Amino acid sequence: MGRVRVALAGSIALLLLAAGTACGERKEPTGALAESYPVTVQGASDSPTVVQSAPHRIVPVGAGPRQILRSLGLGRRVVTVNDALVGLPLVDAIRRAKPDLIVASSGTDPLDLARARAATKAQVYVEPSSSLDELVQAIGEIGLITGEPIAARHLTARIQAKRRAVAARVAGTNIVTVFVDDGDLSTISTHSLLGDLIREARGRSVAGASPEQGPFPAQRLRRLNPDVYVGTASSGLTLKGLRARPQTRSLRAIRNGRFAVLPSDATVAGPGAGTALAEIAQILHP
Repeated sequence: MGRVRVALAGSIALLLLAAGTACGERKEPTGALAESYPVTVQGASDSPTVVQSAPHRIVPVGAGPRQILRSLGLGRRVVTVNDALVGLPLVDAIRRAKPDLIVASSGTDPLDLARARAATKAQVYVEPSSSLDELVQAIGEIGLITGEPIAARHLTARIQAKRRAVAARVAGTNIVTVFVDDGDLSTISTHSLLGDLIREARGRSVAGASPEQGPFPAQRLRRLNPDVYVGTASSGLTLKGLRARPQTRSLRAIRNGRFAVLPSDATVAGPGAGTALAEIAQILHP
């Protein structure tokens, strides 16, 4: 019966966290709620993550989880590994870190995570990250399973405050068409965090929900003729270079100089997403 009460307390903490994020007027959760275990959260996995007690060795896999854990004040409990590795080398690095919790980005290979869990017996949480709403959910859930729900609430409140400020700033503006170049005309889906940030900033990615892998067709790009052309932080693009390329020099955005490089946080599902949203809004609606 005691375990049922504790699990229920964890569920109540999750509800309070979500309500407090949405409303700003709720009282802070109590210390007892912050320490209630076991805690069950869903994340982006098919099966939920169940944490029986506060984790002491947490391995992040991906930039988003690393930034979230650091922003929650969990640096002393984080054990970093070379998460640029894939396959068995990554699994071995995680095994040697001896974690009791693995927090992974949604782009991590599920097979690698399954092998790491089998090798370590650690619980695995996969961060949902295809929209700003999912990122807020992820921060709240990570806060719960690590025993830091109040810190998570403060973090999500800051993101939501920036979100509201951007919504007020761009209200009534025309939707701007955008092409996102991740390098060599590769692009992003509208069903991604960056695609969602562009949408919230009153923009629309012309590549749509399901662009093909590899370079976006130049002929189709010229036909879509976006208002704004943006490069990701890692793309290495410049306006001068785009004006020299036959695939892009005739585009309206390039002719008009409507080009910008996105902030690095725009593609990372972490605590900087709110600031990235504000910067994207400034790019689209100067």
